[in-house]
Amino acid sequence: MQLVDAVSGAHLWAETYEGTFSPEAVFELQDDLVPRIVSTVADQYGVLPRCMSESLRGKSEDQLTPQEAVLRTFSYFTRITPEEHAAVRKILERAVREAPDHADSWAMLSMIYRGEFAQGYNAGPNPLDRALAAAQRAVDLAPAHALGHYALASVYFFRKEMVPFRVEAERTLLLNPLDAAARAYIGLLTAASGEWDRGCDMVESAVHLNPNCPGYFYFARCWNAYRQGKYEEVLEGIARINMPNYYHVPGIQAAALAQLGRHEEAQKAIRALLALRPDFATAARQEYGKWYNAENVEQVIEGLRKAGLDIPASSTEGT
Repeated sequence: MQLVDAVSGAHLWAETYEGTFSPEAVFELQDDLVPRIVSTVADQYGVLPRCMSESLRGKSEDQLTPQEAVLRTFSYFTRITPEEHAAVRKILERAVREAPDHADSWAMLSMIYRGEFAQGYNAGPNPLDRALAAAQRAVDLAPAHALGHYALASVYFFRKEMVPFRVEAERTLLLNPLDAAARAYIGLLTAASGEWDRGCDMVESAVHLNPNCPGYFYFARCWNAYRQGKYEEVLEGIARINMPNYYHVPGIQAAALAQLGRHEEAQKAIRALLALRPDFATAARQEYGKWYNAENVEQVIEGLRKAGLDIPASSTEGT
């Protein structure tokens, strides 16, 4: 398989798929290859959206169409930084003002509002309420579009409303089973909700669909390994994440290194963490609590304390 830009002639992607072929098994072969090719080429982190998103970074925001605003926003999830968050939020807010019936712009804006809560970036008042309203608007406008249901599922997760989260997550995957990006993030949230085996299996199947996935796919693997005390596996997962400006990376890395007794490396990771989030000692429990249950939170806090981060006791510690 080969993908070439018909205008520039640039070679964008190629892959060779090898296996035993027989005419009797042609449909089985199709069922295996088609999802992998479609996801690798065309999901949110596929070759085409990635190339298109990158090309739009140099275009003035007031020249972007609503669909281009959506494509431009895809790049945020591979560059999760406060600066990129602020830029795409501005772009999407302009898009929905100018095209209030463009469902996918509302869905992506919901995800960016969600980021105000989940990552704490550029937070305004009531980010989850705004995220919920935007996602519901997207679903109302285009009930058969998976992107709106995907946004809605993720908002329900952070609101700790697990029944509607599971309903919308299932609907997302039914509407677009070939979107590895949505499958991976829903898998990550499913694992964090306590269904670790099911969630991690979803993430691994997404990686199989699109091996050119962004690094955050591997957070589920890291956290699952950490909670099981498999700290070397945590470090292997971190090596795959490759998000040096995202504070959760040195956080889990420092905790795993400390649990392994590698204190100098753990302290180096703590310094990297504090360079990104100087307030993390006081914010750690709140930040991890957005994602994980109390037991998982205290497990990682134990590792961070061993690494030298002075995290205050919780109100229930020692009782």
